[in-house]
Amino acid sequence: MKKQALIGLTALLMSCAKTYNTPEAKVELARCLVKEEATMYGAEWCGYCQKEIKEFGPAWDLLKKNYVECPADANLCEEIAVNGEVSLPTWKFRNGKVVRGYAPNFLEILAKESGCD
Repeated sequence: MKKQALIGLTALLMSCAKTYNTPEAKVELARCLVKEEATMYGAEWCGYCQKEIKEFGPAWDLLKKNYVECPADANLCEEIAVNGEVSLPTWKFRNGKVVRGYAPNFLEILAKESGCD
């Protein structure tokens, strides 16, 4: 009985979480991120940065004006350094929150931390 209740609760919670697996949902998220003044710090040589950009697909066109390319020495991106170290990709939001590094569900994380969820 408890197992069935737990499975039901898990299914309910998962159905409430918004996912960004369609081009339309990604465009909606990108528009909100622009509104929330999200800035992505990345680098051409950063595989995870390129993976995030690719994941946005055509919606990236809305966000690319808020992209900061870090030089080959990423530590020169001083505005996102923590104790002198830089983690790429990094996203900064108007609300002061910062998301560092890559996660497979980064779109959902960006939505939550920016207030776009």
